[in-house]
Amino acid sequence: MRTTFASLLLAATIFHAPAALAQSNDQAASTATPNGQQADPAQGEEAAPGDIIVTAQRRSESLQRVPVSLTAVSGDTIANRNLNDLTQVARAAPTLQVGIDNTFAVRGVGTLSFAGTIDSSVALAIDEVNLGRPLLNSPLLNDLQRVEVLNGPQGLLFGKNASAGLLNIVTTRPAIGEYSSVTNIEAAARETPGADRNAPSIIVRETVNIPVSANSALRVSGLYSYQEPGTTYVGRPNPGTRHDLNLRTYSIKGKYLLQADALELYVIGDYNENHGIAGIFDNTYRQIDPTSVSTAAIAAEGLRPAPDNLKFGGEANQFRDITTGGAQARVAYTLGSGFEISNLFAWRFYDQDQSVDADYLSQNAFSQNATQGHYDQYSNEFRIALPAGNRLSGQVGLYYFKSVLDIARQLGGNNYLTGGAASGYPFCIGAIAVPGARPPVCAVSNVAQIGGDATYRLNTQSYAAFGQLTYDLTDALKVIAGGRVTRDEIDLRLTQNQRNYFSALGGPRGSYSSDYDNTDFSWKLGAQYQATPTIMAYGFYGRGYKGPGFNDGFPTATADVVVREETSRTAEIGVKSSFLDRLLTVNVSAFHTKFDNFQVQSFNPTTVSFQVQNAASVTSKGIEATVILAPVTGLTLTGSASALRSKFDDFPGAQCYPTQATRGCSATVSTFNAAGLTLPAAPEFTSSLEVLYQFDAGGGVRPFVQGDWYHRSSIFYTVNQAPGTRVGGLDVFGASIGAKVGGVRVALFCKNCTNEIYPTAIGIDSGDANARNNRGQATPKLSYLQQFGLDSVRTIGLNLGFAF
Repeated sequence: MRTTFASLLLAATIFHAPAALAQSNDQAASTATPNGQQADPAQGEEAAPGDIIVTAQRRSESLQRVPVSLTAVSGDTIANRNLNDLTQVARAAPTLQVGIDNTFAVRGVGTLSFAGTIDSSVALAIDEVNLGRPLLNSPLLNDLQRVEVLNGPQGLLFGKNASAGLLNIVTTRPAIGEYSSVTNIEAAARETPGADRNAPSIIVRETVNIPVSANSALRVSGLYSYQEPGTTYVGRPNPGTRHDLNLRTYSIKGKYLLQADALELYVIGDYNENHGIAGIFDNTYRQIDPTSVSTAAIAAEGLRPAPDNLKFGGEANQFRDITTGGAQARVAYTLGSGFEISNLFAWRFYDQDQSVDADYLSQNAFSQNATQGHYDQYSNEFRIALPAGNRLSGQVGLYYFKSVLDIARQLGGNNYLTGGAASGYPFCIGAIAVPGARPPVCAVSNVAQIGGDATYRLNTQSYAAFGQLTYDLTDALKVIAGGRVTRDEIDLRLTQNQRNYFSALGGPRGSYSSDYDNTDFSWKLGAQYQATPTIMAYGFYGRGYKGPGFNDGFPTATADVVVREETSRTAEIGVKSSFLDRLLTVNVSAFHTKFDNFQVQSFNPTTVSFQVQNAASVTSKGIEATVILAPVTGLTLTGSASALRSKFDDFPGAQCYPTQATRGCSATVSTFNAAGLTLPAAPEFTSSLEVLYQFDAGGGVRPFVQGDWYHRSSIFYTVNQAPGTRVGGLDVFGASIGAKVGGVRVALFCKNCTNEIYPTAIGIDSGDANARNNRGQATPKLSYLQQFGLDSVRTIGLNLGFAF
């Protein structure tokens, strides 16, 4: 054999949008309660007309009075810019970055791990419920009030702790006493470079609001989508295999709201299906070493590895089915003294069934990466909110979280072996085994030349007591103190490599277990000063926390697979200001965060597997700014920017890339210290600009024109900064033009108007990286794979909306 072809494991696992106004106080009237209060949890201080209303501190208050750095992207902005999912929302929020497999980072820090046994560094909450796994997120946005991107640690008030940031999604609540219907249809065509066609896309949304009684209402929303990607499949599928390359989504959500004097009941249930690999596993070859074992197979497929290569092959299964759903109920009662007592119970689940041809070629090098999974989570939060407007305000509460994750995983490939070469000795793939036989008769029958399997159950329980209080020292000066005691209990039961392989990945055959408990105290101290009615300054210092986890495999029978807790310490100062009777808003913040025991993943060449370790410390610091200007009636300019330096202070176990000869790497040294290197996908500068102009043309016609520009400086997609993983500065433009006539809205739009082809991830081909010659000697080669998203190419479309 020329090579043992260590796995193409990276291919198998690594690849698997300045906001305009959020809801303003004027807009809030449409969803107000009968007594005029905003229909959001726990009321905050009264907001001035035109203020942006957010719930970043679990109560409704003006963004200009919230002592936290955040970007609020309103439902109107999402509609104007045709942002369909959270990865597209990143174009409107410069502090939010999208990483590998559509994971998220805030201020350059995210989850540098592919293991399902590790919590996300950036938490996700929908309607006050924290989602324990990213797959629980609804695939497409629908019936939204706003998306809030909260920067920095946000663990005190939002469910489980988040060490880097939080995405807080707020959907529209039922409107009592109102019957309404909103229909939206988006039809578009996506560029497919290198192909003689465009990829169609259609997204249909419908929302109905129905009064049930004088003090209750029901709101039901549904969604259907069909989207083809910008990539093109040129493979030759085997008979009986499933190739589900496009993306289909079905979603329904129902919400019931009852408000009876001091009592409020809010119940939500939803069900979602997502089918197809588009936007997730659109992977191609970016660069191939001329001596790679895959060179002939790539040529036979007719592929041309390049940064603009959007073609891929494959002969094995290519599908992804994700079903998510759940239910939640919030009961709140306001006492005569103004105290609010509330309880929120929620259950969420997902089912996962997917398989990807991980070599992306029509020959079997590493053609199977299959995962079946089921996840359930249950959470309950009891809170007491103090009356707003008193000198002492805030909230305290208790939180409980339980989840069970079951995963079955199968990896395998034949390293291009076929026929007798595969079934004969020594590989014995599919051979008729004769137990105890001597060579050249096969004593065992292997299922693949290289592969691995694992099944595991991860149990998680978390208990917390929390509180955050604000005390008015004077009419202008407030002090803030908060704390959270968290108890995490986790256990893992895993069985691996029960099938036969010529070369087994990951570790020895067997059943293993591990458990770990931890108690932590996170806290925050700060102050807020209202210098004038429209200028506020704030500052705080606090400690953040991210819970422990496990590696999802045992590299040795006695390995310690626990990944211990990650902590952070953050200092932040900021100024939020409005001028010219609120025609101009300027918000600026500066921060410095130090992460210890940073959870990071690296490749272990000995076991040919990824391992997560607490091997790094990280510092993230920078400045963020948002400017909103409304110089004349109908014209709004919104600009946001982030200047960031997010670097490793220490990471002694970083993996060298093949042929690396810097930082002490050599043929005999495979790791180095990544101290001083920028984190993956952490640009030093990101900005977003939107211009919206709308006017009254008479006769009920309101034309509008909108344009946006997203800029990102250069980034690397790997820790070791392999040269081929660098992507230069990126500029993406969007635009729309249309009109509103009564309840009808028509818009022609383009996204990525200049067709700037760009990847959403780049990784090193681990098969080439771990290649060996006939004598078993390491002959590493440097080849790259890349992943594309649905917005990696130009999309032009028409959006029709009907409301009554």
